[in-house]
Amino acid sequence: MLMTVAAMQPASAIGAAKTSKKTESLKYNAYWHWGFIWKLAGSGTLNLYEETDANGNERLHGQLCGRSLSIVETIMKVRDTLDCYYTPEMIPLEYCKKTNEGSYKAVERNYYHTYVDGKMVANPFGVKFEDVDSTQVDVQRWRIKKGNDHKKVRNDGVGFDMLSVFYELRHINYDTMSKGQRVSYAITAGIKNKQVNITYKGKDTCTLKNGKKYPAYLVELTFSSKDSDSTPIQAWLSTDPDKRPLSVVIHLKRIGSVQGEIVE
Repeated sequence: MLMTVAAMQPASAIGAAKTSKKTESLKYNAYWHWGFIWKLAGSGTLNLYEETDANGNERLHGQLCGRSLSIVETIMKVRDTLDCYYTPEMIPLEYCKKTNEGSYKAVERNYYHTYVDGKMVANPFGVKFEDVDSTQVDVQRWRIKKGNDHKKVRNDGVGFDMLSVFYELRHINYDTMSKGQRVSYAITAGIKNKQVNITYKGKDTCTLKNGKKYPAYLVELTFSSKDSDSTPIQAWLSTDPDKRPLSVVIHLKRIGSVQGEIVE
């Protein structure tokens, strides 16, 4: 059924890659943690590709593929794929999320339009991050049984999605930040705009379940709401130049947390 939904999509606005080279492949396990209970809940792979388009422009392509495992598989089968495309200057070009979670099937695409000095630029390649005034996002979503959506939203500065913002996390120079310092970004999730706040919590030691320890930058992500910030998402990033994510913890209301951990 998901393929039926996917077949309804327009062609990718950025076009197929002329060349593509995988430069990174990180594997993760996801665990559900509640009290003394630890259960393997899923697995995922985070891939990064260096690509060139038909016009010779260089772009980056991040891809996250996730699936349920163990007890979660018997309750609700999950097969999700997220793709984001952006320039070397971290200007998003396009985003696609294919959701296959139990009976819920959906495909959503974000098409990004970058504005500099109040005007939309025809070619975002070469545009500097700090020169972007705003981003218009053309959001299209196709859902089985729940109907389709088409909406245009506007963000100040560079606009991100739920995947590309994690690549932006890896571009931040944390060594120049003070503990407790916060930076904010605009993201589009579904058909809504949100503000994600990233707070640097300082250097920490990330201990994996296999006992290995790594020096890491600890950051917290919260999404602003009218009343207060959301429950923090904690992420430990390697202090190596690639700042690869080592562990991510998402706290759930009343039912513990989910922890994604790199597999080595």
